[in-house]
Amino acid sequence: MLNVPKDPVIVFDLGNTLIRFDHNIAAKKVKDLSKAPYDAIYQTFFDSPHTRAFEKGEIRSAEFYAGIKESLGLDLDYDDFVPIWNDIFWEDEGSCGIARRLKANGYRLFLLSNVNKLHFEFIKSKFKILSIFDEMILSYLVGAMKPDKAIFDDVVRRAGGDRTGILYIDDREDLVKEARAMGINSIRFEGPQKLQKALEELGIRV
Repeated sequence: MLNVPKDPVIVFDLGNTLIRFDHNIAAKKVKDLSKAPYDAIYQTFFDSPHTRAFEKGEIRSAEFYAGIKESLGLDLDYDDFVPIWNDIFWEDEGSCGIARRLKANGYRLFLLSNVNKLHFEFIKSKFKILSIFDEMILSYLVGAMKPDKAIFDDVVRRAGGDRTGILYIDDREDLVKEARAMGINSIRFEGPQKLQKALEELGIRV
């Protein structure tokens, strides 16, 4: 049972919690422009040394593109690659609606995300939901990715230092467990209806 205070800082994950994504969208667009098999393209886009380095801010956008191009034998210029890489997102209207109601009810809202610079700048320009957040803790700026303790420590610091005063929401069970192990109240996002019910049961005004 979670012990959530009356007015916690509510921390949302971004990908597949507020903003849905599918790397297959990009992978399908470049499969005929690459020498690599489709599965390799998808895995390189979704989770590879290139993407992890990019999401930790260790390499710049041009370096990421160059690494992807070489790894996949990609016949695609940078200016053509970027929109394909970026255009894989859509808003989860239900969860975004919950976030907006929480903001209207006076809660401080934080965003915590493993994300790269290109994707974040695209999302910020396309989806207005990001404007409601008081703080945004982004892996490529922090230099650490969930579940690294460093990025959760940054959340706690920005929230005022009390980890018990935070409620964290993420779609990934492994990250929820890691946050709980650090003393952070956490719930798994399994769709807007379940999230609404879970928040109500915790006494959150939503």
